[in-house]
Amino acid sequence: MDLSRYKPTELEKWLEKEYRSIGIEYASDMDLDLIASIFDVEIRTYAGPSFAEWKEDEYSFIFLNGYLDQRQRREVFFHELCHPLQHVGRQEIMPQSFIELQEIQAKHFQHYAAMPSYLLEEFKNVSPSLLVKVMAEEFCLSERFVQNRLTQIQMRVQNAQYEEKLLRRRNMKITIDDDHVRRVMAELGPKQLEGA
Repeated sequence: MDLSRYKPTELEKWLEKEYRSIGIEYASDMDLDLIASIFDVEIRTYAGPSFAEWKEDEYSFIFLNGYLDQRQRREVFFHELCHPLQHVGRQEIMPQSFIELQEIQAKHFQHYAAMPSYLLEEFKNVSPSLLVKVMAEEFCLSERFVQNRLTQIQMRVQNAQYEEKLLRRRNMKITIDDDHVRRVMAELGPKQLEGA
């Protein structure tokens, strides 16, 4: 997997800085309690649905359903982590469209936080046929989640390649010399030039 053209978002850069500050350098370092500690978030397990509860500058809790398997637990944790870190307000009293926006943002955050781009370098020599399986194992995430993140990365790399191609085209200098003008005029002939 070639990440040379991948440009991390500002959110990814911020997460990388926070993660590196506590020594996360490999996928195997992605301990939920350690990550929660960076952001002063407590993880609680209970029998109900998973959610985040927080009050700005006072407390942050992530309540995870105790019946989730380890992979589901991690995916839900990273989704819920977005809410106290990136959002304000209580969804119970928000308009539906605002709730939907926050959930979309949490889904994007979840991918960046669970599989930071800077940690993917260690997988560059893994066979493409095994990549999803190996990453799912190392990050302890579902193969579906890993495939979605890799697709997201691939799309961003393709966009970067397209932008580079457009910039090269825009910066190309077109030189038209007298010989070129004479050839074009000869091809057009005198009748077509009169009508112009």
